[in-house]
Amino acid sequence: MSRLLLLFLNTITLIAVIIVNGLAGSGQIGNKSVGEVSRAYDTLITPSAYAFSIWGLIYLMLTAFVIYQWVTYFRKNNQWIIDKTGLYFTIANLVNIGWLFLWLNEYIGLSVIVMFILLASLLTLVFRLDLEKKDEPVRIIFFVWWPLAIYIGWIIIASVTNVAVFLVSIGWEGFPLTSQIWTIFMVLVAMGIYLFMIFSRNLRESAVVGIWALIAIAVKQYPVNTGIAVTAIVATVVLLVATLYHGYKNRTTAPLMKLKRGEF
Repeated sequence: MSRLLLLFLNTITLIAVIIVNGLAGSGQIGNKSVGEVSRAYDTLITPSAYAFSIWGLIYLMLTAFVIYQWVTYFRKNNQWIIDKTGLYFTIANLVNIGWLFLWLNEYIGLSVIVMFILLASLLTLVFRLDLEKKDEPVRIIFFVWWPLAIYIGWIIIASVTNVAVFLVSIGWEGFPLTSQIWTIFMVLVAMGIYLFMIFSRNLRESAVVGIWALIAIAVKQYPVNTGIAVTAIVATVVLLVATLYHGYKNRTTAPLMKLKRGEF
């Protein structure tokens, strides 16, 4: 497939997912909003509503990701980014749209499957683009690494939450354990995944998104489930320490240091 066709597909599908997401968030599809369905199947691990504002940042950065691909195409440099991205970004966008329609129609079980397909698509991009495994210029970090790292950082916690919503939808209450214990377990699993992302793939940005989500979980649960809130806070501290330690250990290749050296 030609690079130009790939660029058109990436661009069109990104525009489509942004439009559909806006309509879904405002309740203009099926007379329900994403938030209304989420509240109908509220779980103990669902973050506070303000946390979902991160989608604005995600779509802004994904737009920068696509624009940078157009720049590489016309300047005829770094076109390997287009080649490595391939159809996987387009697939991720289409799957995102599919998830929205399944969610709004309350096909929760199918939405879990589609969410994991989205996660798999993003993980494929992480490996194909070799995110944060080698030293690259700041422009690659800003316009390729960070958009995908932040996106997948949110989809990790969204996948965990989606599974929890499915369990609520089928009436499962955590037997033989309580729902609170299972939620604490899922928070710890999410923390473990983010730690793995830091130390195996250098994806500190994904962990920062995890911190954002865990704080939102703690904020929501603190008035009613102190145990869950405390666990989320502890997980937040662990991730923050790990992120700062990893950042300090790799400070010589940090974007700020590169900019100070006049590199871009």
